Amino acid sequence: MQYLQNATIYLTQALLAIVLYVVLLRFWMQWVRADFRNEVGQFIISTTNPVVIPLRRIIPSIKTVDTATLFLAYIVALIKLLALVAISNSGIPWSAYFPTLLVVAIGALLEACIYLFMAAIFISFIVSWVAPHSYHPVLSVVRSISEPLLAPARKLIPTIGGLDLSPMLVILFLNVSLQLLVAPLLGFRI
Repeated sequence: MQYLQNATIYLTQALLAIVLYVVLLRFWMQWVRADFRNEVGQFIISTTNPVVIPLRRIIPSIKTVDTATLFLAYIVALIKLLALVAISNSGIPWSAYFPTLLVVAIGALLEACIYLFMAAIFISFIVSWVAPHSYHPVLSVVRSISEPLLAPARKLIPTIGGLDLSPMLVILFLNVSLQLLVAPLLGFRI
């Protein structure tokens, strides 16, 4: 029975994490004004539009922030936590966890954003070594998301013999942010 519960928890985490990352990709691609005319952008738009478009009628954007997409990402993070509490079947009613889960969902959302940035920077860093001038729709999205973080770091750390060390500085900053901002919120985790 424990194996079935572990498998269910793993599958729930994986599927809802994929949904969360797709929604967050939409949010961050809009924020950095990435090109949605490639295959990746079209996939993200087509999979998220059925929920985001109706939400925009209820939740308007605030200046350049697409609050409907951000709210959807928060709801997905909250659903993920609620599902995990329900699957763990601890015997305590979920309503006792709900106020805590509202805070933990913010931490989970921040954690997912930081991991998304780390993945984008890591992929961009590796591709710059292996095939620096290649084009792929995924690389276009990765570069669009990582460049706003890497550009200020490049001003702080110049290249050394053609080696760009700015990704290491940004990854270090993101890890510190993970420890200082996200860990306290996720400390409530059940």
